[in-house]
Amino acid sequence: MRADGSFKKYISFLMALLFALILSGCKDPAVDPDDVVVIGGNTQAPATAVPTPDATPTPAPTDTPAPTDVLPNPGGPVIYLTFDDGPYKYTGEVLDILASYHIKATFFTIGDQIQKYPELAKRIAEEGHCLACHSQTHNMNSCYKSTDALVNELARWRQTVINAVGYDAGAYVFRFPGGTTNTTIGGRSGRDPYVAAANGAGYYVFDWNMGINDRWLAGNTQGLSKIDYFWWSYQDTYQTFKNTRPLILIIHDTEPVSVELLPRIIEDLIAKGFTFGTLNNEHNNYLM
Repeated sequence: MRADGSFKKYISFLMALLFALILSGCKDPAVDPDDVVVIGGNTQAPATAVPTPDATPTPAPTDTPAPTDVLPNPGGPVIYLTFDDGPYKYTGEVLDILASYHIKATFFTIGDQIQKYPELAKRIAEEGHCLACHSQTHNMNSCYKSTDALVNELARWRQTVINAVGYDAGAYVFRFPGGTTNTTIGGRSGRDPYVAAANGAGYYVFDWNMGINDRWLAGNTQGLSKIDYFWWSYQDTYQTFKNTRPLILIIHDTEPVSVELLPRIIEDLIAKGFTFGTLNNEHNNYLM
């Protein structure tokens, strides 16, 4: 049976429609314009989402201000801050102050005190200060009974340090109880054998030339407050010895007013252009 012209046109239309439908199924799906990412002038579909990291994010900084922006003067003349007779209950505060100014000091420690405050001796060493010797007992009669007795005090102090800190953190730096001019050994005329004995045990010996007289309150003849007298003494000894090398300042970390004055002294020395050292870097005795 022959189809007429109308039937042929109808069949052609259906075939064309079917073909168009097939082609439409092969086209890319439409991309939402809001999802298009422009890179270098071209457009492309966005990349897949970045995975969430497994690591815990770093905590945001706290609002605690930095301790200070005052720093020592690199390359300036050196001064040695030294602290005697500790460690004591105020020594931790001294260490906090030194840390806030980013400076190091020398602590002439007593072995008997280390036994009372071993954690402070350990902290002195761990924070990079010079853990120095001021004898085991600070007992004049015991220390200066003979040169052998003095050497024994040094040996006992060192063992005390090892027991407290866990290793031999003690510097070979020694300050005589009372200084080398003390009357128990006869002052300058009697000190030589004792200095030689300390040197023979491997220690350099250091007196001082600056101070705040926090162990000589009898010198306060003007009736000043402690803090004013200490400050006056500091200024007076600085004027006398400012051109002496090495320049060594003695303070006692057993005196709360001395600790209170410490930041003022440090800031004054910084203003004068000083940098701060530790006495284990000096390799000669310094005797007054």
